[in-house]
Amino acid sequence: MTAILDRFGAPIKAQGIVQRGMPFGRTAYEAASYSHQDLAGWLPRSVSGQSALTNERELITDRVQDIARNDGWASASMSRSLDLVVGSGWRLSVDLPAAMLNLDPDEADAISDQIEEAWTAYAEDPGFWCNASRQGPMAAVLGLAYRQRVGDGEALAEICWDERRGGPFATFVKMIDPDRLSNPNNTFDTADLRAGVQLDEHGAAIGYHVRTHHPDDDAVWGAGMPEWSFVERETEWGRPVMVHAFEADRAGQFRGVPPMAPILRKLKQMVKYDEAELQAALVNAVLAAFITSPGNHDDLAEALTAPDINKLNLDRLNAYKEAPPRLPGGTAHFLYPGDQVTLTQPGHPNSGFEAFFRAGLRNVASTVGLTYEQLTMDWSQVNYSSARAALLEIWRGLTARKDMFAAQFMGQIYRAWLEEYFDRRLIKLPSKAPSFEAMPAAWARADWIGPARGWVDPEKEAKAAGLRLSLGISDLDRECAEQGLDWKQVTRKRGRIRRMMIAEGLNPDPAQPELVSQNSTADDGDQRDRRERQEAA
Repeated sequence: MTAILDRFGAPIKAQGIVQRGMPFGRTAYEAASYSHQDLAGWLPRSVSGQSALTNERELITDRVQDIARNDGWASASMSRSLDLVVGSGWRLSVDLPAAMLNLDPDEADAISDQIEEAWTAYAEDPGFWCNASRQGPMAAVLGLAYRQRVGDGEALAEICWDERRGGPFATFVKMIDPDRLSNPNNTFDTADLRAGVQLDEHGAAIGYHVRTHHPDDDAVWGAGMPEWSFVERETEWGRPVMVHAFEADRAGQFRGVPPMAPILRKLKQMVKYDEAELQAALVNAVLAAFITSPGNHDDLAEALTAPDINKLNLDRLNAYKEAPPRLPGGTAHFLYPGDQVTLTQPGHPNSGFEAFFRAGLRNVASTVGLTYEQLTMDWSQVNYSSARAALLEIWRGLTARKDMFAAQFMGQIYRAWLEEYFDRRLIKLPSKAPSFEAMPAAWARADWIGPARGWVDPEKEAKAAGLRLSLGISDLDRECAEQGLDWKQVTRKRGRIRRMMIAEGLNPDPAQPELVSQNSTADDGDQRDRRERQEAA
């Protein structure tokens, strides 16, 4: 081997490697430390978005469903989320792009009104033809779908077509339990098949493999051997067939994760702690008495040699049998002669139980996107300003969640129904307007009005809404939508009431309260908070 020479012609000596910056064994980021006592044993494996779920999702969802069935707080978190996002159902508000559809604004408004009325008749038909099980209107389908989204992490439904069914439309929705979505014959995942979802070369879902019945129904009489049917995501011309609504946390994720998964372990521990405190309180509430025979073991041994010991014991037992000791709400126990009972003083209920449990419920509430007050319905420890700020923050998250679910679920159902509505020629379009097949996305553009946000202080917030309208920084559409109302229906009802009042000889324009009073004595938020603290003290 040829040596490397220095400038004097002498071989260069090998030098030890000197680490720059951090000393040996240290890491630039403490989060990557292998020696820190809090991080040394924390070595999670690297997983992809879907591989983390492939073998674990079924157990996670089973545990979430189990705790929701048996724990009140878990059930309440799902119910509150459902009430805030879905409520009693969503109203359709069609927003056609007039310029894109080559329509005049008046024509676009007239067609929008006609579509809204037709959808309402379809969704609220008392025959429940929009629902495959016919157990409720479209609001029931939406509620069940969002409950699946919260409990299973995803909602799955098939948009069916059956002209022989008897309803006014052949389009209807069939909800599918996500547990039925799996690989045929429970085979392993492949590059283009992940947990029942068939993928194309770009990673987009093109179809779903659905089990004929739930795995737990295999033992049902007549169920037969399980089979899988492949349902395409959409038809050749783009009509939605299968709806799969979930929010992916990472790229390459094709199934949903329940929102309660991160808090599930702590929630289960809270359930055990709650039960332990309750059991301890019940034990302490029991009144118990112990009857001991006189004497110790030596006295007992001497008494056993007495000639009349059997008669004495028999007389005692007969006496207790005829007149047993009774304690109201308690019990009496007999002890062996010489034995004693020592009761501990566990100090239950624990004085810190309420504060500890409240902190745990705050974690649960924040995980599922609620406030502690919304989850527990306990508003005793919050003032106006705090409640208002918390509701505004939560409302932004709920609105984003609702809009995403609307696009993934209700938007697909509405698009499929609207295609049939146009195909049946139930609406007459201007000759200059394009067909539905030419521009389906433009014709299907719509907003969904959810439940009302509600008001913490109706007087203040109503004045604020009026002020926004008078300044032109808002409109009636937005203000009504925040309260779960359709501005068109509100306007029509106001006009009808006004005409009726005039016909009855009443003044339709009563005195309006000033939006901003110069001499208003109403408390602002800070004054209200100070007054509430003084009243609490």
